[in-house]
Amino acid sequence: MNFFKTILRNKNLSIVLGSQLVFQLGIWFGTIGNLQFLQTHIESHFFQAFFLVMGGIIGVIIGPYAGRYIDVTLKVKVLRLVGVMRIVSVIAMLIAIYTGSIYWMMIYNIGIGCSASFFNPTIQTILPSIVDKEDLITVNAININIITLSRIFGAVLAGLLLTVAPLYVLFLIALIAYLTLYFINFLLIVPEAFQQNVKKTKTKFKDIFPIILRDHSIKIVLVVSIIPLIFISGFNLFVIEVGKGQPGFIMGILYFVEGMSILVAGLFIKRVIKRYKNHVLILLFTCCLMGIAQLLLSLTSIYITVLAFGLFGLAYGMFNPLLYTYSQQKVPSDIHGRFFSFKTMIDRTIMQLCLVIIGFLLDQIGYKSLMMLLGLCTFTLVFSIFIDSKRSRNKNKNEFYQG
Repeated sequence: MNFFKTILRNKNLSIVLGSQLVFQLGIWFGTIGNLQFLQTHIESHFFQAFFLVMGGIIGVIIGPYAGRYIDVTLKVKVLRLVGVMRIVSVIAMLIAIYTGSIYWMMIYNIGIGCSASFFNPTIQTILPSIVDKEDLITVNAININIITLSRIFGAVLAGLLLTVAPLYVLFLIALIAYLTLYFINFLLIVPEAFQQNVKKTKTKFKDIFPIILRDHSIKIVLVVSIIPLIFISGFNLFVIEVGKGQPGFIMGILYFVEGMSILVAGLFIKRVIKRYKNHVLILLFTCCLMGIAQLLLSLTSIYITVLAFGLFGLAYGMFNPLLYTYSQQKVPSDIHGRFFSFKTMIDRTIMQLCLVIIGFLLDQIGYKSLMMLLGLCTFTLVFSIFIDSKRSRNKNKNEFYQG
């Protein structure tokens, strides 16, 4: 297939996507390993949750520094720094397993959370420099598919390993993978034309805000990205709710259908972009599909529920690579690091906040009413964005809708 050819003929792309695969699998290995470790050493669910989210919270806090560092440092050096952080973090977890110390485990969580704050924005910054413009949408789709596959198989593989091997084996495998990847990253070569934007002048994180405020297309990127995040934040809660009173395999089917739909969407998103040049309208259309999926989930039929999860996965599989491609093209390259760090901070904050709100609403109004509410909110937000975009285009003819 074309996307395999795109990877194989580009050594730099193979290294970057390989890094993404190893990192995402390592995240899920670590998550399952952490849960196993916490169940053994901590009985309180509150403290279990506290230790699990600590890494993400610290990652959000250091987001502004990460963004500045990415913009003023050669991207290869950033990846090497991330590699060191991963290796040190896994060593800390191995010490935690050996000593039974929760504090060493917290060092691991903080280290992995911080490495994600550097790694994810760096990947989004590097991709436009190592692939042709016409291949960027395909590469972003591949990147999303890697994350999806890691989510589907990472937790399963880690769980299977724990049934036949002790906990430390899980992290030894991760350590070997991270060490190998660290040295492979020395083969990565970012084009000099891309590196010439790196300046040693003082760069402030807040410098991106005037650019965001005066560029309507960038504001649209940040606002429209909220729509799928609301649903994704409560995804596990929704699966649990649907699974009540159903055979045990139903929850697995829902995860599988949603994940496979994302993969399928990645195969034809490039054709959609070629045929329909209006990127913003495609983004809004995929959001409408998400809204339809949410309204379908308010119905009682399990078959419709499976269909709705597949429809959401299909819409999200088109939405995410297009959103990142649009962002990479619209946002000035010299602020890519800070912009994607800022977006990561927003994503993490919204997901944590929405998770709490969705849990509260599930208790207060129930699953079906919540799905209906989410669907109506999605369509309201899509309509508002469409009207605002149309009004902006009429005010200033900046070719906003030309993608």
